[in-house]
Amino acid sequence: MARNKRDVDRAQKQEEIELAATRLFLEGGYDATSMAAVAGAAGVAPNTLYWYYANKDELLIAVLNRLMARTLEVRAGIAELPLPEQLLWLIQVFEQAHNLVLTVHGRLDQSKAIFDWHAQFHQKLEALLVATLVAQGMSEEEAVTLATAGTFIVEGLLSHPHTLEQREKVIRWLLSKGWKPDDSYFV
Repeated sequence: MARNKRDVDRAQKQEEIELAATRLFLEGGYDATSMAAVAGAAGVAPNTLYWYYANKDELLIAVLNRLMARTLEVRAGIAELPLPEQLLWLIQVFEQAHNLVLTVHGRLDQSKAIFDWHAQFHQKLEALLVATLVAQGMSEEEAVTLATAGTFIVEGLLSHPHTLEQREKVIRWLLSKGWKPDDSYFV
């Protein structure tokens, strides 16, 4: 079915708003970015934002979904790399959105929408990790446990300063629990 001009304009406008919000949220942080600032960066009137997003949390969720979709597209292209390399890449991607990671965790008790998004994010991330681990020979039971632990460890790495060497040691340790990866990546 053909899309009418109004549908195209809506999708294009949402993309413009979300790209502007992404840039502002990453540069200045969620709390420091007003809806008026997002509107200005997107070239729309402030009240226009509320035609597309009920509130700032809904806009944040749209930004997070956009970033996750882009991450999953890129991840598909590196799926053949060794698992340690994939995990280190994933952490690096999340670190680029450090402000948003902290914002999500800071708003869990303030916003049901953010809380629900975060729970779904964990489910999707853990399912992806389980599928990857099982495909590489781990039992499903071990993969579920390791994926849950891995998700919490990744969140810890994202919340606390560390060196690349520390990160690699943590990932190596994590993957050594129940599965013996090829350590050649860490040489």
